Amino acid sequence: MTELELPQQPLQRALGRKNAAAFADSVQALRDETKAALASPLQPVARNGGYYHDYFCPDHAAELVFDEHTPNAHACPIDNHVWSGLPFDDAWLWTANRRLAQRALRLALLWRVDGDPVHLAKAREILVGYAHIYPDVHSERDAPSVGKITHHALDESVWVIPITWACHWVWPDLEPADQNLLRQDLLEAAARHIESQRVPRIHNYENWLNAALATIGTALGNNELVRRVTEDTFGVTDQLARGVLDDGHWYEGASSYHYFTLGAALALAMAREGQDDDLRGNPILRQMFEAPLRIAFPDDYIPAINDCWYHSRVTDEVGHGIPTGPAFYEIASGWYPSPDFEAVLTRSYRTSVRSSVEALLYGPDTVSDAPSPERAESNENASGFAVLRPQLPLECEGQLLLKYGPHGGGHGHADKLALSIYGGGDRWGTDLGTPGYGIAINDSWYRHTLSHSSIVIEGEAQPPATGEALRFRPVSNSPFGIADAQVVWEQGPYAAVYARRVVLARDGYFVVLTRIESPVQRKVHVVFHHAGTFSHWPDGSSSAADLPTNDSYAHLQEVAAWPSGSGATVQLEAPVGDETKTQLIIATSPLPGSRLITARSPGNPASDLRATTIIENTSQAFWTAAAFIYGDATQTSIEWEEPVQAGTIPNLSVRRGQHEESWSFTGTAPDKFSYPLDS
Repeated sequence: MTELELPQQPLQRALGRKNAAAFADSVQALRDETKAALASPLQPVARNGGYYHDYFCPDHAAELVFDEHTPNAHACPIDNHVWSGLPFDDAWLWTANRRLAQRALRLALLWRVDGDPVHLAKAREILVGYAHIYPDVHSERDAPSVGKITHHALDESVWVIPITWACHWVWPDLEPADQNLLRQDLLEAAARHIESQRVPRIHNYENWLNAALATIGTALGNNELVRRVTEDTFGVTDQLARGVLDDGHWYEGASSYHYFTLGAALALAMAREGQDDDLRGNPILRQMFEAPLRIAFPDDYIPAINDCWYHSRVTDEVGHGIPTGPAFYEIASGWYPSPDFEAVLTRSYRTSVRSSVEALLYGPDTVSDAPSPERAESNENASGFAVLRPQLPLECEGQLLLKYGPHGGGHGHADKLALSIYGGGDRWGTDLGTPGYGIAINDSWYRHTLSHSSIVIEGEAQPPATGEALRFRPVSNSPFGIADAQVVWEQGPYAAVYARRVVLARDGYFVVLTRIESPVQRKVHVVFHHAGTFSHWPDGSSSAADLPTNDSYAHLQEVAAWPSGSGATVQLEAPVGDETKTQLIIATSPLPGSRLITARSPGNPASDLRATTIIENTSQAFWTAAAFIYGDATQTSIEWEEPVQAGTIPNLSVRRGQHEESWSFTGTAPDKFSYPLDS
């Protein structure tokens, strides 16, 4: 076999672009990365790598700093404490192996572009090094779907795809002995191992195994292997049909895993470019590029819903082990020209250069500097994300996201009817996503209901459930925006509990109404988190909060409880940009027997504390409301009328300067709820 059979078109595009000004930064980055590879001490290690999610500081929930020169010393970026030993040393190998695979790809590509034999020699050294150790490396874990070079078969798949492309590009220039070694002891051996680790399910994990097997199968001309992972049940066609919801979001509900799954589908599509089964013709691929843009915040950070990385940003990193956001949209713009996709590139390259290898191999010939299309307000009904975009504060882009949809499987969080708040150029009160899975605080805080602006009953996390939207109306061209959803739970203290949340949004402020109905009396916490610090406390004297005694509530600091039967008001200084702040008034409606609990709670990282307010009430059924008003507190007043009858929401008056708006709320469950506004 003198050549592997992966597509030639990407290399042809790179050769045609290597002297073009539009790709000068991509070519230079390729040369810089190969220079770093030549100087690197990294080399294949004959032991099974560790778990990526263990490479996090247990104290701060922050990813440790990877240094390829110190495999036994790993610094925390928050306090510079150095961690060593297990599990950190083994987890270090995750990044080491990924870097070697990506560097082998870039060395092999640059060899074909520039023809420097030094790059060929180094690529060969990495590939042959892995081939020599691969057959004899085995995992000692008694678990399904394990890796050999890596912790599990998913990481093995992510690792072997660039390895296979590197083999493809250097193959014609290798000696027959090297070709035989790489084919038998690396590519064929990896394909056998990965196929043996497949688990029949619809999951991001299986998409990567499919992509790896399709890439190796295409390279080796194994058409039957390719057919199995593209056409059979749980192959890529089936995965996209059943795993991508009607609104284009991956069913696990976390944008990082959405892009992670999309990355696998793209890898498979790249391997099959130009073939009869070219995956680019599947319309679901394009929908997957589109969906995250509809829910992204104004600064392009992605809401960290479920097990999403908090740092994920469309114009930067969107996940680990996959291309960056701009690299994804280079591919999208090259395959499916669209103003929305190109706008991501335009925004990205205002602060960075166009340097990805994906731009060189798959991107469009040029990138426009046209203004971005206006961001839409949308109700992603299948996934259960309702997105409103009021100004917060006035003259600043804002966003409210109400989450009500499917749980999201193993990567779902227990946070039905959670609210995320963006304003003033910052993620003011959003989902925190997840740090690494290997640290205790991930389960006790980040995955627990209490860390979300949601509803907690008897101090316990919500069980999985699926809610439904009742009404959605955008802020734009309306008197006010509406996101209205409900849910019924079925387990534990949540059994047969009904909850409803209505978000009513105007430019500069919003009101959140929450309804609870339970078959028996329950202690309920209606929770809100917001960036900033308390600057004004409720009237009256505080008392001990008497919180539930579990690991989640133990994360709350500076806890105090205040009477709120007649309503309560707190004031925060919320961040706006890097240097300024805005005032926020949170006013809760009168609710007999209730208390307002104030606290500080972990953000992401955990050392970034947020201001937390909790409406506590013990009852079988009640409505409660909270108004969030941004701006000059001295020019703002909020007044709740006394309820006309028990179980209703009192009318609300909001005065800002000389302008006053009155809200009136009518109806009690199960009567129809209406939304009149007089302004």
